[in-house]
Amino acid sequence: MGLWNWLQGKLLGGQSVEVTAETIEEYLDQEQLTRLTMEEFTIHAAINLISNCISKCEFKTFQNEKETQGEEYYVWNYEPNINQNSSQFLQELVSKLLYNNECLVVESNGQLIIAESFGKEEFALRETIFRNVYRKGFTFNRTFRMSEVLYFRLNNKNIRQLLANLCDGYNKILTEAVDKYEKAGGEKGTLHIDGKARGAKYGDRTFEEVFEELMNERFKKFFNSRSAVLPLHEGFTYTKQAAEQSKKSTSEMKDITDMLDEIVETVARAFNIPVSLLKGDVSDVEKITRNFLTFGIDPICEMIQTEINRKRWGRKEVQKGNYLKIDTTTVMHIDIFDIAEKIDKLIASGVYCIDELRKKLGDAELNTEQSKKHYITKNYMELDDLKGGGTG
Repeated sequence: MGLWNWLQGKLLGGQSVEVTAETIEEYLDQEQLTRLTMEEFTIHAAINLISNCISKCEFKTFQNEKETQGEEYYVWNYEPNINQNSSQFLQELVSKLLYNNECLVVESNGQLIIAESFGKEEFALRETIFRNVYRKGFTFNRTFRMSEVLYFRLNNKNIRQLLANLCDGYNKILTEAVDKYEKAGGEKGTLHIDGKARGAKYGDRTFEEVFEELMNERFKKFFNSRSAVLPLHEGFTYTKQAAEQSKKSTSEMKDITDMLDEIVETVARAFNIPVSLLKGDVSDVEKITRNFLTFGIDPICEMIQTEINRKRWGRKEVQKGNYLKIDTTTVMHIDIFDIAEKIDKLIASGVYCIDELRKKLGDAELNTEQSKKHYITKNYMELDDLKGGGTG
């Protein structure tokens, strides 16, 4: 049972089970408390947000500083291997990178394969060696040198493990808050057992068996139901406590929500995600998204493209203008009517041609001589031409 499902169940009218501290409490179902893994839920939400954003990026390739769409472009934007498209591949790559702090990609028969597990032997002056590279039931029967693979690594310390250790402390406090909420909000009462009931006959069952069934099964179903009838044997009397003692405590609920907020804020800071974005707030989305792209997405993309360029292109090719660049501007949704005036300025200043802007907007390029030209209006003529009366 997840935390959110548990909360929903409580808020929709679920009731905790407590008659007296000496009897019924030992029969409480504690499983819902032991499975509180809020930090894992939040970390996965953060990782999914980042991986989904990077999977939307366009991996642009250049030859002699000119954008091209050859084989390398197809690999990164369409099909890195026969079992995954580019979005699936990049989501898995980034998820493993953020969750495990590292990710290994090897090439086999022209396909890029993400390793599910591997062993590595690191050296100070020699290449790192990767062994036992495993993927989907298959283990490569060879070793890989660092120069033969794409090895992505974020930091020297595993941020997920640090977060898990930190949030483990939060979970303990959260469990205490949930326990307070359970006891404050649940129905309470007392069970009176007449002395004669211990010697009464219950068919072929003993008093201990009847008592065990009442505590472990009947009361549990009774308290967990919106409407229910609790049949009792002669000699057993259940009395509900006064209503004012069983009201749900808002302070206990606030303890829980405050702790959840603190966990979300901690994870958001660790992954450089605006807190409001991770929470799903919709106010000022454009501004916080730009902040997220700058501090959360761009650094990861820079690291990924650097590793790709140095391994799949090499220093000499990069110096010639042959390289790959990850375009993060494709992450944000663009409304053409909101930026119509800006489009006019970009064309009038000569920064982009018509086809380049159409591509960024998600429209098909016209591929005409006019659509590929760059235009500059007279407003942007050189100062010398203006003084000399030139036409610009």
